[in-house]
Amino acid sequence: MNDADSAPDSVTSPSARRARASRAFLLWGVPVLAIITVAAIYMSRQRYVSTDNAYLKTDRATVAAEVSGTVVAVRVAENERVAKGAPLVELDAQSRRIEVQRAQARLDEARTAISALGATLREKQSELAVARRDAQFANRELQRLQGLASRKLIAQTGLDTAERGAAAAEGRIEILVRDVEQIQAQLGTTTAPRARDTHPKIAAALAELAQARLDVERTVLHAPREGVVAKLPHVGDRLEVGKPALAIVADHDSWIEANFKETDLEFVRVGQPVRVKIDTYPNRRWTGRVQSIAQATGAEFAVIPAQNASANWIKVIQRIPVRIALEVAPDDPPLRAGMSVSVQVDTGRKVGFAQLFGREPT
Repeated sequence: MNDADSAPDSVTSPSARRARASRAFLLWGVPVLAIITVAAIYMSRQRYVSTDNAYLKTDRATVAAEVSGTVVAVRVAENERVAKGAPLVELDAQSRRIEVQRAQARLDEARTAISALGATLREKQSELAVARRDAQFANRELQRLQGLASRKLIAQTGLDTAERGAAAAEGRIEILVRDVEQIQAQLGTTTAPRARDTHPKIAAALAELAQARLDVERTVLHAPREGVVAKLPHVGDRLEVGKPALAIVADHDSWIEANFKETDLEFVRVGQPVRVKIDTYPNRRWTGRVQSIAQATGAEFAVIPAQNASANWIKVIQRIPVRIALEVAPDDPPLRAGMSVSVQVDTGRKVGFAQLFGREPT
């Protein structure tokens, strides 16, 4: 009797109830909690898009020589910060100075030739004036002799001589007119005298002189912008026209180029916030904004693009560059181009259970 009465009490004791509750929690609660946790993590990851294929970038200017020459002096040190317009490298300018002297000599020669033509023109114009006066006198003499010949007062030979003299005077005028026109054509004017230095020959010589002087100035390479110099040449190196001589890297206004998988960019938009971690400073965090998204994948700019129209084609997920504007504070540590970066973009997308189970809301 006592054993039978005590059995129900033992079954409903607090320890037994706690045991049943624990078993129920382990059986149902833990799986449900795990499902909720996994779903929450999945939905949060749908909101954030990240990649570690990202690198810090800054503006960079490549300085090339505008004239060929041998380096005779390097006026800055490697990794030195320079201001815009600062002299960087000096080339041998001796041959360029000789070209200046040659150009100056050609200019003097051209000016002398034009001055000589001007003097010849004035001489021919004076001869033309004299020839016209002689022609006027010969024509008056011919008219007088023609009057005398009509009255039979002179011989025919005298009249013929006068006619020949008048014709010779007119011919002389025509020759001198042609000479004047030819000289005027060489001088480049047919009316009033022009400024001497505007003559084509002198202008060409002036241009050659200006080019020679400019080449002398170009033997000194100047900084096109402020920044830090890198890859400096050495004294004795030969620099060729158009080939890079050194680089200037900006030390401010850094930005990030992140190469996202094309499948991750469905909800990435310009202006979205970005969390940034730079590998050099693992204990520090930066923020930024999506500034722009490239219109083409990186493969489109490859020197040898992929040939996809082939039988052995394999689908490869492409990368699309995304430019991220980095927010930098004055007390931030120095940033350098090429540093490895990890970024996480907050797309702001909220994933519901309909999307979680593959059903989009209508």
